Amino acid sequence: MKAQSVWLVILVLVTACQAQQANSNAKSSTPAPSLGFNKLKDVPPIVDSDALTEENELKKKLPDNQFVGDARALHEASLMHDFLDGFREMKECEGITFYLKKNTVPDYAVHITVNFHDKPGAEQGWIWLLSDTKKKELGGMGTQSSAKLTARDVCMTVWENVDPNHYKKAGGRIE
Repeated sequence: MKAQSVWLVILVLVTACQAQQANSNAKSSTPAPSLGFNKLKDVPPIVDSDALTEENELKKKLPDNQFVGDARALHEASLMHDFLDGFREMKECEGITFYLKKNTVPDYAVHITVNFHDKPGAEQGWIWLLSDTKKKELGGMGTQSSAKLTARDVCMTVWENVDPNHYKKAGGRIE
């Protein structure tokens, strides 16, 4: 009788473990969310407001100079690089695919405006807007003080939209 009880307990445990494994596999089979920069015509995905102001002033002073916009383009490329570095480094971005290719439409698109990054002593302001490209609606917005923190907040917002329980899973156990 004891042997039958032991086998019954083992059978129940194995069945429970298999069911739990099936549930975890089902969760991992959902496609990873994707993110990319906005693709609006004639609007860069990251705008350096300081460089934009400087460019407008230079256009007034040097109306025929074709190189007036170069400094802004270089600044915005550098800011984009900073954001992507933050995306790579932040644990909150794990599991999200960032598309840089023009022909791929991500689930979410981000647009960022950076204020005061060129002003000594001023605190940078990274203002971001996230759009849900499938639903065609605002997916989130916020402001931060650095590229890394902006990447973190954008990723957390993507996860909140895709899976509100992503960061609410049970933590450690205390006995």
